[in-house]
Amino acid sequence: MNERIRTVVMNSRGQIVIPEEMRKSQNLTSKEALVLIEKGNEIVLKKESDVAKQLLNEDNSWKVLSVEALKRSWSKEDAVWDKIARDLK
Repeated sequence: MNERIRTVVMNSRGQIVIPEEMRKSQNLTSKEALVLIEKGNEIVLKKESDVAKQLLNEDNSWKVLSVEALKRSWSKEDAVWDKIARDLK
């Protein structure tokens, strides 16, 4: 497992750059969809594909969602993720 700590600076638009060695080790491409998860005072960054796999493998209400319903939800992803976060509390 790779363990690295890097410091990045957020610009005035809230953007950061993921260091090249981390992008390469995580196989991140320029078109990769990422999910930001706020947990307490932390922000966790995960690949959208990994989050989707995890949700589909869990034994809970996620299994009742169809793949097509998830695809439709992505078009309004910020609102969807906010609702998911509220429902998980």
